[in-house]
Amino acid sequence: MTRSRCARRLPRRALAAVVGALALLALTVLLPGASARFTSVTGNPAGAWATDGVAPPTGFSAALACATTPVAFRSVATATGTETLTLPVPTGTVAGDLLLVHIAHSWTGAPFTTPAGWTHVRTDNSANTIVSALYWKKAATGEASATFSYPPGSSVKMGGAMAAYTGADTTTPVDDHSGQVGTGTSATTPAVTTATAGTLVLRLISHAAQPHPAPTGTTPRWSVGPVSGLGGYSAGDEQVTGAGPVSSRSSASTGTSAAWVGQTVALRRAPGTPQAALSWTASPSTWASGYRLERRSGATVQSDRSITPISTTSATEGPLVNGTSYTFRLWAHRGTWTSTVATASLTPSC
Repeated sequence: MTRSRCARRLPRRALAAVVGALALLALTVLLPGASARFTSVTGNPAGAWATDGVAPPTGFSAALACATTPVAFRSVATATGTETLTLPVPTGTVAGDLLLVHIAHSWTGAPFTTPAGWTHVRTDNSANTIVSALYWKKAATGEASATFSYPPGSSVKMGGAMAAYTGADTTTPVDDHSGQVGTGTSATTPAVTTATAGTLVLRLISHAAQPHPAPTGTTPRWSVGPVSGLGGYSAGDEQVTGAGPVSSRSSASTGTSAAWVGQTVALRRAPGTPQAALSWTASPSTWASGYRLERRSGATVQSDRSITPISTTSATEGPLVNGTSYTFRLWAHRGTWTSTVATASLTPSC
C-alpha cells in the first residue's frame, strides 16, 4: 500500500485556538492601554502582571491657602454740632462693614456719652485745647445713625466723621494704633508696628485752627472746617503690604499755628477664606484619561470631580471651614481601570 505524502491537517479545534490567539494578539497591540502593558510585559516577562494597570500620581500634598481681599474705603459721612453730634451712616454701608468714627471736640475735662455698641480705640488731648477720639463698630443690618453728646449747657463744639470700610476684620479690627500731640502749623501722625500683613493705615489729624491736608503718601478721605470754636479735622489712608514698622507721616498747613492731635490706626483685614492648594507628580501612565479627586470630612464625601488631562499636577479645593479636618483622595483612571489612591490631609486655620 502506498501512503499519501499530503501534509496532515490540523484538527478543527486546534485551528480555532490558533486563530483566536492571533486575534487576541492583534487586539492587544491595537488598544492604547493594552499596548502599553503589552510592551512592558514583552520587555519584562517575569514581572508581567506586577506592572499591569494604571500608575498612581505620587508626592500628593495639601497646603493651606487663605484667599483674602484688601481693606477698602467705602464712603464717609460727616457732621458738626454743639453739645450733641449725630453722625449718619455712610452711603452704601452694608451689614458686616467696619464703621470707624473720628470725633474732634474742644476740651472740657469731661467725657461725652457714647451710644451702645461702639468700641473705644483711643483719645488724645492736645494742650487742653482740642481732643480727638476714635471708635469702631461692626455695621448691622439697617444700621442707625450714632449720637454722641455732652450734658445740656456745656456748649462744647463737636465735629466728626463716620467712615465705612470693607474687607476689614470686624472682631479685632485694630492691629495697632498710636497718637501724638503738638502745637504749630505742621502735624505728625506717629509710627506704628503692625503684627499682620495687608493692613490699611489711617492717618487722622485734628487741629484747633483749621483742617490739615491728608498726610503725604495717603489718599484723602475727609476734611471738615474750619469750624468756629473747634478748628478742623481730616484723614487719609494708605495700604501697607507687609507686617512690621510703619513710619510716621506729616502734614503742613499754611494757616494759623495752634494745638493739634495726630493719630494713626492700622486696620487688620478679615481672615482669609481657607482653601487647599493640592499638588502632585503626574502619573506616568500618559495614556490614562485623567484623575478623580475626592474631598472628605470624616465619612462624608463633600465633593468628587474629574481632573484632566493626565499631565495636570495641581488643583485647588475650597472654600473650606477653619478648624475642620479634611482628607483628599486622588487617583488616575482610564475607563474602568483605576490606580491606587493617593491621600493628603489638611486642617485649615486662616
